[in-house]
Amino acid sequence: MFLQMETKIIKKPFPLWALVSLSSAYFMVGTSSLSVIALTWQISDGLQVPPSDIAFLVTVFALAFAIAAPLTQVIFSGYARIKILCTGLGLLALALILGAASTSYEMLFISRGLMGLSAAAISPMCSAIGAGLAPPEQQGRAMGIVFAGLTFASVLGTPISAYLGTLMSWRLVFLLLALVALSSMAAILYFVKDRQAGAPISFSHIFEALTRVRSSFAVLTTFVQMTAIFCTYALIAPFMSHKFGLAEDLIVLVLLAYGFTGVLGNVFAGRLSDRFGPDKVIFVTLIGLGTGFFMIWAIGPNLWLAFVAIMIWSTFGMMFHSPQQQRIANIDPERRSLLLALNAAALYLGISVGSWISNFVSVHWGYDVLPLVSLAVLTCCTVIFCSSVFAMRRRKNDAEGAE
Repeated sequence: MFLQMETKIIKKPFPLWALVSLSSAYFMVGTSSLSVIALTWQISDGLQVPPSDIAFLVTVFALAFAIAAPLTQVIFSGYARIKILCTGLGLLALALILGAASTSYEMLFISRGLMGLSAAAISPMCSAIGAGLAPPEQQGRAMGIVFAGLTFASVLGTPISAYLGTLMSWRLVFLLLALVALSSMAAILYFVKDRQAGAPISFSHIFEALTRVRSSFAVLTTFVQMTAIFCTYALIAPFMSHKFGLAEDLIVLVLLAYGFTGVLGNVFAGRLSDRFGPDKVIFVTLIGLGTGFFMIWAIGPNLWLAFVAIMIWSTFGMMFHSPQQQRIANIDPERRSLLLALNAAALYLGISVGSWISNFVSVHWGYDVLPLVSLAVLTCCTVIFCSSVFAMRRRKNDAEGAE
């Protein structure tokens, strides 16, 4: 008689609530960065500054984030990632309280810079921890859940901030956001069990990441993709009004359509990336995004077709980020947090540069050509992405040949 030993493979449960808590931190970063847009008129009246000055509050946040994201990885190298993340959330809450107490535009400007610095410690750590919580075959899904927080911030965070601004002062809205940031920190401490420290990181590692083809081109892909989107999105309201005759009070419908289809794209992106691989999914998203840009430029003054084009643009535009983060996270797993920090910095730099290009082009050539500019920039993005994929595959083949 033979005794048959049955081997049971115990699968690690999918860490849904831990990932959702990390997603809430991403939501806070996105909502904090965009809340001043929703509260433009209230802040302008409260501090007696022109509404146009509120735009600089977005710029200082983005620039502070872009500069601090990689530096944070060096300064706090060796610390537990969850400690860095929770410290960032605590500083974000403090900055929001400082903003609520601002008695001048200059004081609010400083608080916005502090928000950007704190966000630089939050986003990369959320992605790095999230990538390590799930097994490799579910990593795309995990990254999709974590990044969904930023997507929901664009869909719900800004409209909710605007609505709250009609019920209470903008200062109370800031205080409420500070409370949500602290709640997010508490949820992360409860659900996330990761207490690991990242690999030691120095300035030489940043230089190496920015000069090595496979990592620099991967990060550059994110920068150019976001630049392409914001070449049109930054002025989507006047573009829709000028070309399609959309009433100013109906622009919220465009933003909601853009946001909700973006959420759907993000939901499917993670699972598709796990099944087909991030490279294939990213390539499809770039083609789909280009289709949306071309369609909204080529169609006549048909508002319904314009909404279809925007939904195509948003779906594929948001599908890009989860597989891109998954791809970057696996370039160098030991220094995953640094590469994700550079990727996050590239994202915010792309928003800033794309917005500047949008303003420059509209002043000199009008609104109608904005989608063509986006399409041209996206073409460059596709070339950079394909070059990045080729470099990574060549390195892999060389390594296999050496063995």
